[in-house]
Amino acid sequence: MADLPKLVSIVGLAIAPFAFLYLTFGLLERRFPAGALKSSHGWLFNIKLSLMYLAVPTLVGGLIAATIAAVRRINGHGLINLNFSSETGIAGAIAATLLYLLVWDFFYYWWHRAQHGVEALWAIHKLHHMDETLGVSTQMRVHWLEEIGRVPFIFIPMALIFDLPMHSGFTAFALTGWSAFIHANIRISFGKASVVVGGPQVHRIHHSNLAEHFDRNFAAFFPFYDAIFGTYYPPRRGEYPSTGIPSDPEISSIREGFLMPFPIWAALLKAQRGPAV
Repeated sequence: MADLPKLVSIVGLAIAPFAFLYLTFGLLERRFPAGALKSSHGWLFNIKLSLMYLAVPTLVGGLIAATIAAVRRINGHGLINLNFSSETGIAGAIAATLLYLLVWDFFYYWWHRAQHGVEALWAIHKLHHMDETLGVSTQMRVHWLEEIGRVPFIFIPMALIFDLPMHSGFTAFALTGWSAFIHANIRISFGKASVVVGGPQVHRIHHSNLAEHFDRNFAAFFPFYDAIFGTYYPPRRGEYPSTGIPSDPEISSIREGFLMPFPIWAALLKAQRGPAV
């Protein structure tokens, strides 16, 4: 029990950035909405799902970090050296963060694309897409198994292949803040520059419930990855579609979200085995 105040402090520090982002973008959503506004019930439901998701990296974060560190030691810190000194003030920190995010987004693109193309992975990811009123609270409305899946698909390959500069403070801020920004229900367009740097309009297309938008705009930061690999959809002026999954209406309970992939996986296994003789 002596460690309880310390645990409370750690949890508070983990939640504080999201509380700030949710408040900031939540206010902007009311002033410049791109679509239907989320109800207070919808906000509360998404926050509960987000806390369920955040519990996993909090519990296994040390194990994930140790695994990646072990991979880097065994592999000599990566096959391709892209490291440089980021100890040159804010400019160096920004440059290091941009390089890290450029590499990260390449691996994220393929992981995210696989989540939409492989039925077993979609069973996990669909919880994020079932939100019918996309907004900043959708950011962390992610199934708790997703963070575990990112380790072998993103972080371990990155550690095996690249030795990258790491400025953890800037990187964490960029990953968290940008994710909140692109999910926000705000009417912002970068126009023709959208193919270079993503934004809320580009990512809203990814969450669209219109058939022409399915399986488009997978990258989080740099949509030119989508352009290179044939999945980019350039949003038209004033194009802010409705969101959700037409064939799967919104769930109604946290328990349903927690268990979502397991019945789907059971059905897939049953179908693979074929009918009983």
